Amino acid sequence: MLKLNKTLWLIVGSLAAVLMLSGQVILKDQPTKGEWQFSPEKIWEVDNAGGEAFGRVAELLITDKNDVFLRDFKMNVSYIFDANGRFIKTFAAQGKEAGQLPFYLNRFSAGDKIVLAAPDKLHFFAQDGTFVRAVDNNLFFRFPLRFLDENRFIYAPNFPQSPIHEKKLTIYDLSAGKENLLVDFTEPAARGQKPAPLPMVMIFGLIPQVMLDDDGQTLFFGRSDEYTIYTADRSGNIQSSFGLDRKKSTASPESKRNHMADSQMPKDVLEKILAQLPNEMTHFTHIQSVNGLIYVFAVPSLENEISVQPIDIFSPKGEFLYRGYLKFGDLVKFGSPSNLVIKNDIVYVILSNGQGKRTLVKYRIKLPQ
Repeated sequence: MLKLNKTLWLIVGSLAAVLMLSGQVILKDQPTKGEWQFSPEKIWEVDNAGGEAFGRVAELLITDKNDVFLRDFKMNVSYIFDANGRFIKTFAAQGKEAGQLPFYLNRFSAGDKIVLAAPDKLHFFAQDGTFVRAVDNNLFFRFPLRFLDENRFIYAPNFPQSPIHEKKLTIYDLSAGKENLLVDFTEPAARGQKPAPLPMVMIFGLIPQVMLDDDGQTLFFGRSDEYTIYTADRSGNIQSSFGLDRKKSTASPESKRNHMADSQMPKDVLEKILAQLPNEMTHFTHIQSVNGLIYVFAVPSLENEISVQPIDIFSPKGEFLYRGYLKFGDLVKFGSPSNLVIKNDIVYVILSNGQGKRTLVKYRIKLPQ
């Protein structure tokens, strides 16, 4: 269905720019070219770092040189492997000294640097693991979606602290300590509405988030509880938007409780959080530009580990081309999208055998052109 003559003028804060949203296309939930077979072929697999068996590894990051970074949450350190799976270095141990993190929360790529985030600071490292600097940043208020360079990153309202109806992208400059609104894509009808209270937890597939990718020229973004994907240039001018006519899946009380089973929260706190969680899952957990096509990682369930990742594949014009299912065998599982990275025709993934053992694996896959 094509919605015509829908034009929305948005005045963009200090940028004083006028944006136009028009012609949003809502597509049937049926790919025009059918199902895509990724057909993964294993290249290498490792289960240790320098002879020490992996603990609870997660949080993959792949550099432009195809070096692999990941965090071991049992050992409280980060590892570096090269493109051939050879262990290079351990770095960023837990601690309070320079080059250490008191508490690890996430990782990002920023120019030629690697950034490891604690709640109050962004810790910058060279790609060989050498510590460079630490910069103050409240991660619960400004969570980077994408670094434009070493000093500037894009962030969105961080649910559930900010209004759930707010949909914005803002550029923050660490060196200047200033920010500029890039684009506000909040619907006029939602402005000023008060959302229902949400607990202070982040659950992929359940708590709404703005997702973003950048291929160097075009931004691809959307809020995960609405299946609408926007494209914009790097100045924030929206070029197009499209979405799928897909109903949300129900989040049952049992699935939410199972997801929180290992939280180690006091029982009264856990029950309060469970009562505030949404009853519907979000549509997707990740957006990625791959070889000129737009990959949207759909939410299959609330399980902490899954064996199949559904992926909706769109053309740059928003055509729903394929639905693919990425899997690596019936007996292995993997966690959130942070444990799965597609880079060109390569997939890096952290797999679990169901008995606690985790491995880092590199596969070659077939991609549509």
